[in-house]
Amino acid sequence: MPEPHGDAFVAAAGPHERVCSFGTEGGGMPVEVIFFNVGQGDCTFLWFYEAPGGGSGLSNPASRVGVGAALIDCGSLLATPHRSTAGLPGTDDARMVGHIRRVIADRLGRNAGASKDRLEYLFLSHPDADHHNKLEDLLCNSAGTLDFGIQEVWYTGDPKSYHKGKTNSFLYKLLKPGQRGSLTNGPHAVANDAEAKNLQSSVLPVPLPAAPSGNPLPELLLVSSSLYAEVSGKKVVSKSRGSRDSTWSNAASLVFLLSGQPGASDGKRQKVLLMADAERGVEEFLMMGDRDARYQRDKNMWLKAGHHGSAHATSEDWVKHTTPDALFFSSGRKTFGGTGMPADARLNAIRKTLADEHIPQPAITPAGPHPYGFFQRGATPPFVVQTTTEGFCTSLAEAPPPAGREWLGVDWHLILDDPQPGDYHLEYA
Repeated sequence: MPEPHGDAFVAAAGPHERVCSFGTEGGGMPVEVIFFNVGQGDCTFLWFYEAPGGGSGLSNPASRVGVGAALIDCGSLLATPHRSTAGLPGTDDARMVGHIRRVIADRLGRNAGASKDRLEYLFLSHPDADHHNKLEDLLCNSAGTLDFGIQEVWYTGDPKSYHKGKTNSFLYKLLKPGQRGSLTNGPHAVANDAEAKNLQSSVLPVPLPAAPSGNPLPELLLVSSSLYAEVSGKKVVSKSRGSRDSTWSNAASLVFLLSGQPGASDGKRQKVLLMADAERGVEEFLMMGDRDARYQRDKNMWLKAGHHGSAHATSEDWVKHTTPDALFFSSGRKTFGGTGMPADARLNAIRKTLADEHIPQPAITPAGPHPYGFFQRGATPPFVVQTTTEGFCTSLAEAPPPAGREWLGVDWHLILDDPQPGDYHLEYA
């Protein structure tokens, strides 16, 4: 049952849940985590694959065979084109989404068996438009039917918060029981009705397809959803933390933990925390229930910073608790009440905490300083791109020079357990 926190109810993260394991003992299965550039928005893709053995370095991308994939969100309030589309025709939105579509189509096209051209999961982290309003453009053709299959859809909150009652919209058809058939396009269909994941009472393993080789896959867990609100049916009947309207949708964020396989030399796992728009209240909840050090560093820790690097998220206590090697910020140029995300003040606070914890800087490809973008009050323009060797990984990465080029973004690719369990590769492209 949910445990009380103040005068609200939260889902308890119990320390002794059994976690599903997949396949048999042996080498680990790699996973590629892509933090896509969407400007002011969010989009994360997980691709589980097998790579041929025998090599001493990172596997050749062309030789990887996909086992399954999951997409967490795709939305944007102010698009930033990917740098690979610089100078190409089309709107910022079309170029940005077209790039994401090409990368996802490549990975799904290399999936084996029934998973070919199919997402095993589509996760809608919460109802904010900058997390879901580009899904139709990404997943459908001009006729509004699917160009990729979807096995399972998980979401949080009230479906009306996503589609606003528009019965002909993609999200209405996706979330309304009995309507998913209208999205079918030949072999591409939504296999099962969408499932609401509200007020989860314990950590929930996400089942994934078994690898043909029998090697175990990384573990994917849903660790938090719909906190700080008591829900009766689909209606929120009490709220107890904060005064901002966005507090409630953000606190409902589906938060995931991805864990790699134990390293052969030390038995330690890498972890990726995917925070969506979760803010400090959710961070406090996770720390409060972390009796097994689930959200603390074992080997490497990678943190998708909550709410785009907002001042209301990624608290000092949370950074100290998780001690991440790198933080990934979905960043753009949209301002909110005169500020933007992430702001230099927020990054400077995180920088100090990481220095106090003596966290080593991650190895990033290409080698050398990498670009990162942030909001700086008083600057003209207020968004700035600089370079660093620290683990600050933002999607906003190229600012126009005075002569007048366009703002451009990059994707961050994080690969776990390739070539061996415990190895990582971090690259921006």
